[in-house]
Amino acid sequence: MIGTIQRYFSPYFARGWFLHFFGGVNVGLSDATQNKTRVEAIRTLPNFITAIRTISCLAIFSIAGYTQDMSLNIVGLGIYWALDCLDGYLARRLEQETIVGAQFDILADRILIAYFYLNYLSITSGPVLIVSLFLLNFMVFDHYLSNQYLRWSIISPNYFYKIDRIVWALNWSAFGKFINTGPVTLLLLLTKSVIAPGVILILVLIIKGYSFYRLSKLVPPTVIEFD
Repeated sequence: MIGTIQRYFSPYFARGWFLHFFGGVNVGLSDATQNKTRVEAIRTLPNFITAIRTISCLAIFSIAGYTQDMSLNIVGLGIYWALDCLDGYLARRLEQETIVGAQFDILADRILIAYFYLNYLSITSGPVLIVSLFLLNFMVFDHYLSNQYLRWSIISPNYFYKIDRIVWALNWSAFGKFINTGPVTLLLLLTKSVIAPGVILILVLIIKGYSFYRLSKLVPPTVIEFD
C-alpha cells in the first residue's frame, strides 16, 4: 500500500512539493537517541492523519452523545483505533517521527478515549467505578508515564527500550499498548460484566505501579538545578 502511494505521488516527491508540505525532519532509528538540537516540522503526513482522527472522532462522539447512539459511539472508537495504528505506522515507515508528533498523539488519545467513555456511561449507565478507575489510569498514570521519554534524548515512548526494556515492554511494546486499553474496553462492550474488566484493570494498575517504581530508580542524563 505504501509503495502504491509513493508511486502515485512520485511526481510530487520528485519536485519536492510533497516533502515540503508533509516532509518535516526525517528521523530514523539511528537518530532516535541522538541528543542534538533540530527544528521539527508540524506538517507531516502522520500528524495530518492524527488531526483527521481527532476531528472526525470528536464529531462522531459528539453526535453519538447527542443522539444517545451507542452503535455510533463504537464506530467512533473503531475509527480512532484504526487511524491511531495508521499514523504510528506511517511515522515509522516514512521516517517522520517527531517529538511534536508523539505529544500530539498522546494528547489526542486521552481526549478521544475520555469522550468515548463519557458517552458510554451516559448511554448505557455502565459500571461507574470501573470506568472511573480506567480513566484515572489512562488520563493520569499512563499519561505521566508516556511523557517520561522527554527526560531522555529519544523521540517517543516507542524507543524507551533504549532506556529500560522492561518498562518499555510493559507499556509501549505491542503487548503493552494493547493491554493498556484494549481488554478492558472490549470486555465491557462484549460481556457486560464488571468482574473480568475489573481483574484486567487491577493487573494494568499493578503494571503502572511497577513502572513508576522502576522509573524512580533511573537517573536521567541531565538534571536541571534551580538556585
